[in-house]
Amino acid sequence: MNFKKITPISDLIEFCGPLISEVKGDTSLKVKNFTTLETSSTESFVFINNPKRLYKINETKSRCVLLPMSALDKVEVTENQVFLFSYNVDRAAQVIKKEFVFPTPYRSDFAGVHSTAIVHESSLIQEGVTVGPYAVIGKNVEVGKNSFIGSHSTIEDNCQIGENVTIHPQVYVGHSCEIGNQCEIMPQAVIGSEGFGYAHDEKGNHYRIPHTGKVILEDDVHVGAGTAIDRGTIDDSIIGRGTKIDNQVHLAHNTIVGKNGLITAQVVTAGSSQIGDNFICGGKSAITGHIKITDNVNIAGFSGVSNDVKEPGQYGGYPLLPLKQHLKVKASSNHLPEFRKQLNRVLRKLFPEDYQ
Repeated sequence: MNFKKITPISDLIEFCGPLISEVKGDTSLKVKNFTTLETSSTESFVFINNPKRLYKINETKSRCVLLPMSALDKVEVTENQVFLFSYNVDRAAQVIKKEFVFPTPYRSDFAGVHSTAIVHESSLIQEGVTVGPYAVIGKNVEVGKNSFIGSHSTIEDNCQIGENVTIHPQVYVGHSCEIGNQCEIMPQAVIGSEGFGYAHDEKGNHYRIPHTGKVILEDDVHVGAGTAIDRGTIDDSIIGRGTKIDNQVHLAHNTIVGKNGLITAQVVTAGSSQIGDNFICGGKSAITGHIKITDNVNIAGFSGVSNDVKEPGQYGGYPLLPLKQHLKVKASSNHLPEFRKQLNRVLRKLFPEDYQ
């Protein structure tokens, strides 16, 4: 992908500040695109974040390479070449790409409230807000400065949207929900749908329970495409500051997720799960309702959490086990047929009368 304009390496270094710790080579060189090592040209910016891949330097055409600090004494710069060194290559590359190549959260070139958008007269749209074509904003909604509401999105009554929020096209935000500053909600996400809660009678009929809680996304939360976060039955569903949620995740009513979580695709929670800070969860995992997971827990993909997790650490499997134990059990299971044969042979030797 091309840079917004041909850019001197010195500009990248200046903007990154302390993220670039050392420089070798000619900083007057310029770059015009951000590519992989394999597709690079002489005017490409590329990076290597794994020291084991340093040999790739000899295969790239790029004259500008971002490298880990551990490579500082392992590589030699040639004429018309520059190496940048960082203790956090991924972060430095992310900053460069966001500032000089493509801004995320995504914003279209359109600005202001589109003529086809429907915005209720009681709502407050702050300075710098963009409301895309055919978007609908209900009563008593407040949208903070420089936020973006994508086309065909719906913001129901009494919602509060913070500053610098990006709501992509075709997003639904239910009534009374609160979206913090710098949040991003990807297409076709549903924030504040009714939870799955019913009362029942003796004849087996089911009666929907109105859900009067809301969803609160604290600052800097990312919600992936096709994700659904249900509102609370009475209390609120809350997603903590800095938590990032992948595509096609379902968080049920009254779910509480702490700060700085990472929840990957197709994770589901049942109602009233309480999850602590710094939670990391692999894809297709399931968390049952009315349990508590403490801070600093890492759950492997395809796991099932059916009881409280009271100690920080890495876990996996179903029933949930400490990760090392789970991996041993998983590895052993492949040998069960052979174990069974061996056990039968031993039992026949020990108890021949029982194995006629």
